[in-house]
Amino acid sequence: MRRLIACSLLIAATAPTSGRRLAAQDRPEGPLARQIAPLFEGRAWRDATWGALVVSLTRGDTLFAWRADRRFVPASNAKLFTTAAALHYLGPAFRFVTVLYASGPVTNGTLYGDLVLYGTGDPTFGLDTEALAPFADSVVRAGIRRINGDLVGDASFLGAELTGPGWTPDNLDQPYAAPPSALGAAANRVRVTVEPGDRPGETAIVTVDPPNDYYTVTSVVLTGRRRSRTRIEVRHDASRGLITLSGVISPRRWSWSTYLVVDQPAVFAAGLLKGLLVARGVTVAGTTRGVTDGAPARARQLLARARGQGGEPFDGALATRSSPTLGELVTTINHRSDNLSAELVFRSVGRSVGGAGTFASGAQAVAQFLARQVGIPATSVAVSDGSGLSILNEATPRSLVQLLAYERKASEGRYIWESLPVAGEGWGERMADTPAAGRLRAKTGTLKDVSALSGYVTTESGEELAFSIIVNDAGSIARARQVQDRIGAMLAEFSR
Repeated sequence: MRRLIACSLLIAATAPTSGRRLAAQDRPEGPLARQIAPLFEGRAWRDATWGALVVSLTRGDTLFAWRADRRFVPASNAKLFTTAAALHYLGPAFRFVTVLYASGPVTNGTLYGDLVLYGTGDPTFGLDTEALAPFADSVVRAGIRRINGDLVGDASFLGAELTGPGWTPDNLDQPYAAPPSALGAAANRVRVTVEPGDRPGETAIVTVDPPNDYYTVTSVVLTGRRRSRTRIEVRHDASRGLITLSGVISPRRWSWSTYLVVDQPAVFAAGLLKGLLVARGVTVAGTTRGVTDGAPARARQLLARARGQGGEPFDGALATRSSPTLGELVTTINHRSDNLSAELVFRSVGRSVGGAGTFASGAQAVAQFLARQVGIPATSVAVSDGSGLSILNEATPRSLVQLLAYERKASEGRYIWESLPVAGEGWGERMADTPAAGRLRAKTGTLKDVSALSGYVTTESGEELAFSIIVNDAGSIARARQVQDRIGAMLAEFSR
């Protein structure tokens, strides 16, 4: 591979610009500027603000800059900061650990105490009910047939926070904003599917995945006539855990589905385990409950275990599960843009570095990494959460390019490189039939009126570029992506 240059030209600051139009002295020059700059102007973007930076990692010079030092809401481009910091602090071999343990003695098949399921934030835990089966089997193997205490979901490793600062109310009941708890299951959401009956007027068929007792779902949805349209209303009584479906489903429709977000993930996970225990003949005399505060020493033990630095975390452990490595999870976070995984990693960084699994602790640790390791000025970024859902996150295009340049030299940088979707492969049809296909890899970012694209591209002449293109107040996300895709193709075609 051609030696990459990270010279001072790459990160040298330019004077910030304000407003939606550039002053004459700030307008970029050069062949790329003549191609790219007009795409950011015109009536279609009169309410929008664009920022961009393109640098050559091969030669170390800046090829195009447009408000490169203005702070923008980066949306999911914030995941680049999160994953890079996590790899630095936790290491690519880090694994989340989930433990099931008995809090009391077992005598004649009876556990005199609680059965506790303790999580450290594994986003892959219990993605289906069968993943919990080994935990239920371990109870049976231990000879336990009755639990005199409670079944406890322990989420104290990361604490009680389940909503990030700056998350807007319209996001909170969406599956992509499922609450990041140290213990959860099935991505902390339940899927409800409605299928039409065989004849008009028949009651529709409703299935819940995974089956659970956390929500009670009732339905008065009927199968409509041949020309009827599907109209289904969902009512949620949060205080009683009741979900009521009403309306009509068209017989021409194969199915209709919606997701319900779980607002107490630890209780939900414990409840799924209880169902498996009951199916195996184990009686639970107490209640199913969750806890979010616990002994710091226990969290330190689990953290050491996650780093591969210790044996069984504490006495009474019946079963232990380790997640895939952080190096593997980084691909899930950046390639699939998985918000839940990003937030769990973000807060685990906070637990590791700052001793608390809070959003604030995670933000402080990530900001510290960006400033001390990458050399990004503190004034260039504002870190609020790990996924980019927060509208309080801010980043300059230069800060993102600077991170990308840093990662091409860092020991863990290959995990960032490999985690980025490739044009024409990772985003459906985006840039599929352009020179960028197979040569551009980047992280997307989308919120309402926000679109971002940051990554790498190899030009026709073999030069490697790093770039960031962000628009806020876009008006049309589809049109913004078209502009980003055109620029991606231009960069791939660029030649000195």
